[in-house]
Amino acid sequence: MTRLNYAARETLQLAGLTSRQWAQRHGYASAAEWRGDECGCPDDRCIGYHHDAEEECGCLPALINELRRDERKLADARPVWAAHVRATESGTPEDRAAAELLVAAWVEEYAAGATWHALSDSPRGIVYRNQWNDSTWLLYDADRDSIETAEVTR
Repeated sequence: MTRLNYAARETLQLAGLTSRQWAQRHGYASAAEWRGDECGCPDDRCIGYHHDAEEECGCLPALINELRRDERKLADARPVWAAHVRATESGTPEDRAAAELLVAAWVEEYAAGATWHALSDSPRGIVYRNQWNDSTWLLYDADRDSIETAEVTR
């Protein structure tokens, strides 16, 4: 198995992440099981394919930025979902309108190109459709409290 190199470990540390957390984010139980490339990219062919051995890996900083965006997206989705739950429980038009405003702003921020969106109870979460296909996509899974990009229907 591959071990993360010094530059990757330092980059992760500066981002407030451990090698173990990074490995777990990519489906490994620990850093000892890491099978991505030593530069921190989950693609084990990164060195020599995405960049030369003497060059810095651009994947790791981009993936850390993606992680931080997903963290913000998750933090911003929680109050949207809470507003939906409140609206469902109260049944008032005011609560429903407030939830709809929140989800519209969230989708505008995090799902550019959306042509339709909804707060869904099956699956529970925020779903949308885009201009590229007729699929419905789950973006926030309320049951797992996680950010997803999972196709719901075709």
